[in-house]
Amino acid sequence: MSDMTKEELHEYDGKDEQKSYIAYEGKVYDVTDSKLWRNGTHVKTHHAGHDLTRAMAAAPHGPEVMERFQALAELVEEKESLGGESAIKTSPGWVELILTGHPHPIAVHFPIALCIAAALLAFLGLFIDEPTLEKAAHYNMLIAVLSTPVAISTGVLSWYYNYSGIWTHIYRMKTYLSILLVVEFIVALVVHCFFMGADGELWFWVYTVTVLAMAPTVMALGFYGGKITFPS
Repeated sequence: MSDMTKEELHEYDGKDEQKSYIAYEGKVYDVTDSKLWRNGTHVKTHHAGHDLTRAMAAAPHGPEVMERFQALAELVEEKESLGGESAIKTSPGWVELILTGHPHPIAVHFPIALCIAAALLAFLGLFIDEPTLEKAAHYNMLIAVLSTPVAISTGVLSWYYNYSGIWTHIYRMKTYLSILLVVEFIVALVVHCFFMGADGELWFWVYTVTVLAMAPTVMALGFYGGKITFPS
């Protein structure tokens, strides 16, 4: 197997009828014939002609996808830098085991769906005189509260280890929105448990508006999460 430098790799960017080569863990692969690498671009964010070792650690798929392609050279710089400090944070065994199952995308569906359901039921309760709607909204919110710590903790683990803990605009927004959602949970729970019977009209609206606000909050969280997996 021949050697290839990063400068030589840059020439194979898939543009101007050039072949598309990418590097992963010291090996150079030809992805020219892949439909997912049209014109040297993958999901509008990864470009041929580059070393994608770090990007692969943050991908929703595993490195097994590289088995589909032919390794045609070794990346010289990668061979020379073996033993050096990696930009990717090394995760403990138990963290790696957890992250292998992509727990955050799974866990985050629960608070998103439950908060939207709670908001929808609370909204219907404004027009339909049916006490069970308010109860159903409250129970959906309670389950969302219980599932949120799992979604947040797995998200932090994924950000720190899979995405190297890089503090970008997307992660700032997800953090701010997560804090807002927790505040909404606290307000709704406190009002429902301690104040709903004191002044029904005032606290009813405080509670209802707070529950309704959870829907756009979790939808915004889902939007920014989608920008990570499906960048535009």
